[in-house]
Amino acid sequence: MSLSKQLVLLISALVLLLFLGTFIISIHNTRDYLESQLASHAQDAATSLGLSATSHVASGDEAMFTAMVNAMIHRGDYLQIRIEDLDGKVLVERRADLAVDVPDWFVRLFSLHPPEGSAVMMSGWRQVGKVNVVSHPGLAYRKLWTTARDTLAWFVLAAGVSLLVGLLLLRLMLRPLKKVEWQANAICNREFPVVEEKPFTLEFRRIVEAMNRLSVKVRQMLDNSERMASQLREQAFTDPLTGLGNRRHFMALLQSRLDDANCAGGLLLVQLKQFKEYNQQKGYQAGDHLLISLADTLRDETAGIEGVSLAHIAGADFAVLCEGMDEPRLRQLAQAIAEALEGLYCSLELPSADVGHVGGVAYVNQDSKELLSEADLALRQAQQLGSNAWVVLGAGHAGEAHTATDWRAVIERALDKGFFQLQRQGVYAANGGELLHQELFLRLIDLEGDGAVVPAGIFVPMAESLGLGSRIDRWVITEVAERLGEVLGGARLAINMSSSSLVEEGFLDWLTDYLGVHRELAGRLILEWPEYGAVAHRHQLQDWIERLAPLGVEFSLDHFGKGFSSFTAIRELKAHYLKVDGSFTRSLQENPDDGFFLQVVADIAHGLEMVVVAESVETSAVWQRLQALGIDGGRGYFLDRPADVRG
Repeated sequence: MSLSKQLVLLISALVLLLFLGTFIISIHNTRDYLESQLASHAQDAATSLGLSATSHVASGDEAMFTAMVNAMIHRGDYLQIRIEDLDGKVLVERRADLAVDVPDWFVRLFSLHPPEGSAVMMSGWRQVGKVNVVSHPGLAYRKLWTTARDTLAWFVLAAGVSLLVGLLLLRLMLRPLKKVEWQANAICNREFPVVEEKPFTLEFRRIVEAMNRLSVKVRQMLDNSERMASQLREQAFTDPLTGLGNRRHFMALLQSRLDDANCAGGLLLVQLKQFKEYNQQKGYQAGDHLLISLADTLRDETAGIEGVSLAHIAGADFAVLCEGMDEPRLRQLAQAIAEALEGLYCSLELPSADVGHVGGVAYVNQDSKELLSEADLALRQAQQLGSNAWVVLGAGHAGEAHTATDWRAVIERALDKGFFQLQRQGVYAANGGELLHQELFLRLIDLEGDGAVVPAGIFVPMAESLGLGSRIDRWVITEVAERLGEVLGGARLAINMSSSSLVEEGFLDWLTDYLGVHRELAGRLILEWPEYGAVAHRHQLQDWIERLAPLGVEFSLDHFGKGFSSFTAIRELKAHYLKVDGSFTRSLQENPDDGFFLQVVADIAHGLEMVVVAESVETSAVWQRLQALGIDGGRGYFLDRPADVRG
């Protein structure tokens, strides 16, 4: 029960108790007063009648004193009149009806007992009789009833007005507590407001001021932790000059991606020509400016492309890792970068129009050393072709559609006929090892083509570029809801979503209505987006969370740490899970900085009430290390291998 209700009930009980006590005392005092008035009235009447009727009683004139008694009783002021002789013999007696115009229950509850007044009749010194008179209580009952009714009516009116005024005052007094409650809930939701309005009541003012200090302190602590984590990440994984990933970060990321059996994409190496000579001629400051300009150029050319990671790996060498990008699009990107290199000649007034070269290779399930060797070979070939040239080597893959038209045909055929295969892999808690949820993966089986099994890492990026990503998301969600619920058991299910679904008009409305019907699925669903896509469309994702979270849907950020998003943006999203990229997990044993970074990330995420999951847990040593760092769960071949879902 709320404090306001308790106070209202307490005040009402006290007021009622006070009224009942006052009412009862008032009624009893009034009744005693009326009874004394009745006694006085009866005594006066007995004395008067005794004086006027003495001579008639003494002479035996019965008719006369009877007439006098009848006259008095008919007035209605008396309940009983009786005249007796000296022996107690009743000479005349008259009694009126005890009819009163007040409720019977009131008469029974507050009965009056009018006393009897008596007077001795004296004729000279001789007693001739006695008069007894009892006043009628009707008027007294009416007076007592009126007093009780008016008192009750006044109390009800006064109590109602007082209660209304008290409620208004109580609401004003307790308003700060409502704001404090709102503030506490906001802090739990990773927001840190300050209540500006200070209450008049001293105790409430102190509570509000204490909560404001708490909000500010928690925000400062979280900001400091986020700042420390960002600085650590920059020092360990970022090139200080260009702001891109450094060689260490790039190699860990590349190895993590290539260890995935479903990996596919492209790698570009960009190298400035004769950079050492340029440094010697123009100075290191000019050389640094050229490197920064090239880094900005790479950012501009890859802006808006998901799955792209940039790195400054050494001196004049840069790398562009394009996950899920097929060979035709990789060639387009290489050509665009090469043309942008030529543009640097004019903008920076370089001594030679031959600024640099681009070499790359498309890969599918390839070894990292072999891939780097092929990319370096392509770079050498580009250097032989002339100024600002580019070369991209292809990678053979059975069943790969080499054109956008071929890809569209394959994906649409799979959507129409259900040529997809779901796989699941468990995510397990670090403490206790229980199953947290199952993550679902998608593969395409082109049964009417060449029968190739195409991993999601290959066809999903192409589907995104063709505008088919949201259709695949619809297929997965409906498939899970309508066919695979019993097969998947009772665990939560994590589904990787495409960024196009976030921005497609009408998709959220469809999903909200669909999950409103399939409430069991909604209560088990976890929707995942990569860090880059989630942050790039965080306002749309916030709308998704606000609308779907009440249905029981949870949300996850995947591949965290691969990019360099600020923790502030992560805080705003209010996701439930934070899945750390496998590049940090794989190098955990060799690089202590990775462990410290993971521990800081876990501390920050726990402050935001997020569950931290490590990806690519491949060995027992790594799993034990993650447990010691405070990671909540993990996914990888050491814990569970992907298995086909048979529906």
